Order: sequence, then structure tokens, then C-alpha cells
Amino acid sequence: MVRNSALIGIALLSTLAIAEEPSQADSTDQAESVFHEDFEGESAERWVEQGFPSVARKNQFSIAKGEKGNHYLRLESIRSSSGRGVRLALSVERCPHLRWRWRVSNTIALADLSLRERDDAAAKLYLVFDGPSRWNPLDKRILVYVWDRAGPIGRITPNAWLPESERMLVLESATSPMNEWVHESVNLERDFKRAFPGEEPGELEALAFIADTDNAGGRVSAGLDDLTIRCRSEKPRRP
Repeated sequence: MVRNSALIGIALLSTLAIAEEPSQADSTDQAESVFHEDFEGESAERWVEQGFPSVARKNQFSIAKGEKGNHYLRLESIRSSSGRGVRLALSVERCPHLRWRWRVSNTIALADLSLRERDDAAAKLYLVFDGPSRWNPLDKRILVYVWDRAGPIGRITPNAWLPESERMLVLESATSPMNEWVHESVNLERDFKRAFPGEEPGELEALAFIADTDNAGGRVSAGLDDLTIRCRSEKPRRP
């Protein structure tokens, strides 16, 4: 099915713009944390679902209970695609450190990120940035962390539908543990500059969790938990 996966970033922003104000740090966070989500309380309600107009089937999202009563965002994707995301307003130059954990039941056997007709993945974490254009509000830059089938780990691939605006960075592959939590820690500013050489990152406007199984077909269960964005540590001033 023909679609443009980068459009979900713009659509997500449009949906969230009328839903609520950008998420800020929770009162229970440590001082350097500007965003935290563990899906344990009412904060999980700020996550809004957004699908693709050309994809009939949406993923099924729920707040699931795991080990020791821990809650997390779970999705079931069966020849479907959609995301659930949250609006932000952050500078990754000041706050570049993103951590989270995720899990998948399997990878998508026929997926190939380089091909439009098979650009599926077991899990994707979308980061939507304001673009470089001063006059076009739809100009965005999208960095996507991907749990791919083949890898290699660390590879950056332009989106097959919108190669100028979206880049996908492979963090996990079929060689990674299945049905187990895998912890990630990335530097958003550094990865953005690797993905978009010569550009500086604009404001981080949204974050979304997605799985794609609509093109290559297949089925996957995925989970997301314990997202935290932290600022740089302030160096103590000399007396």
C-alpha cells in the first residue's frame, strides 16, 4: 500500500496541537530530567494515536502489566500501521540524552527499509524536529530509531518515501534478544548531525512509538517503557 511514513510526524503534531500543551518535566523527576514516562499513572493519557490515511488497519495499543506489576505501552501490529505519540517542546542542544527500553516478539521477515513496498519494522521510535525553513511550517526533520530485521547496527538509511526529511538509524536487529527488554541510550544532537550532515537540530516537537507490518505483511507485539530525556550536566564554576 502506497504511503508516506514521514507524514505521521506532521499529522501527529496537528493532532497534538489541539489536544494539549507540550509535555514538561514531571514533579517527581530529577532536576536534570525534562521528560519522563513510565506509563504508571495519568501521564500515559497524554499519548495520542495517529494513523495513516492510506492504511486501513491501525495497530492496537494498550497499557499492559508486565513483571512485578510494571506497566508499559504495548502495541499489536497485524498487517497494520499507526503510532502513539506525545507533543514536546525541547532543545536537544541543551537536553540531548534520551534513554528508554523496548521489546519485540520478532522482526518482520520480508522487511527492507530501502524499498517503498517493504519499508516495515518491528518497532520505530520517531523524533520530530522543526525543520530549517523559516516560512514553511510543514518543513520537518524526522529521526527514527529502528528495530530492523537485517541491520547492520548503526546504519543510517534515508526514508524511501521522503529521503530529504527523514532518516532511520538502526539500533537493533534480528540478532538482538526477542521477548526481552533491551535498554537504549542515545545522544539526540549527535545522532541528528550524523543523520543530517551540515544541519543543526531544530526544536524537538514530538515523539512517537510505531510498528509497521502493512507493506511486507506479518505480525509483531512490541513494548515501550521508561523514556527519559535529560539535559547536559552543568559543570561546577570555579570559585
